[in-house]
Amino acid sequence: MNLSRTLPTLACGVLLLVGAAACRKPKAKPEEAAGQTAAQILAEGEIYLQNGKWDEGRKVLRVIEERLPSSKEFPLAKLLIADSFFFGSTSTYPEALVEYQSFLNYFPRHERRDYALYRIALCHYAVIENAERDQSETRRALEAFQTLLKEAPGSAYAVDAKAKVTQCWRRLAESELMVGIFMVKNYQFAPAEMRLKSLMETYPEYVDRERAYYYLGEAMRQRPVNTEVIKQFNKDWLAKVKKDDASKLTKEELKEYTKAFTELVKDELAKYKDEAKGFYQKLVESYPGSEWAGRANDRLLEMGQTGRKEELDS
Repeated sequence: MNLSRTLPTLACGVLLLVGAAACRKPKAKPEEAAGQTAAQILAEGEIYLQNGKWDEGRKVLRVIEERLPSSKEFPLAKLLIADSFFFGSTSTYPEALVEYQSFLNYFPRHERRDYALYRIALCHYAVIENAERDQSETRRALEAFQTLLKEAPGSAYAVDAKAKVTQCWRRLAESELMVGIFMVKNYQFAPAEMRLKSLMETYPEYVDRERAYYYLGEAMRQRPVNTEVIKQFNKDWLAKVKKDDASKLTKEELKEYTKAFTELVKDELAKYKDEAKGFYQKLVESYPGSEWAGRANDRLLEMGQTGRKEELDS
């Protein structure tokens, strides 16, 4: 063997192996990325957020989410990413909602679960529409706050959650009242009666009773006879005279029918007006100093009755 030729070849091979080893990057530790630990990346992201640089902070924190999901800093990074959407200069609640929910999906029993539940509720609460608009977000916020109170009754956020639950109920009650008032003003008296009575039963602690009583009075004072009552009357009358069609009534039967029908309408309207007086009376007696009580008393005077109690002579 010619050693003079073999050694240079071997030397070249060794050099190539050494060079390749030198170029190969060392494997990153599980808690590191790009030469930084998860703790360092988290701290950097927090500084950005504290200075209102929401996009920059979020980008840094995403490194932990994407490259270091097994680190102990990952849960806090997830929450901070969600916070960056919630508290950003142009708050984007749908994105924040997704991120808080993602946190709960990853860490369903984390010690900061109540914080995520609270923020989810606030994401819905922040976009509640006024009483004249759709109340879907109000219902979602209500449900979310109730979930927080059920799952974490001792949470630091429970007091505020309870207060906001009350506000949600009030908004829902106000919305229903506005619908009822709209119906009254648009001559939909029978539907308004149903809506307003349901309102009083569903939201007894939150409804504005002054306006509810007044507009219930207005609906009952002006509502026509129920069509179902008329249909039943006609059915019973035809059965009574043994006819299957009103066109087959004799003149005498038609006369009797007209008289009976007129009495029915008179009695039904009288019942409605008596009920209207009852609502006006409740308003006057329960809220004597209010503007609505004054309006109710004017209605009672028009209907031949006063809602003001007269003092007895001593």
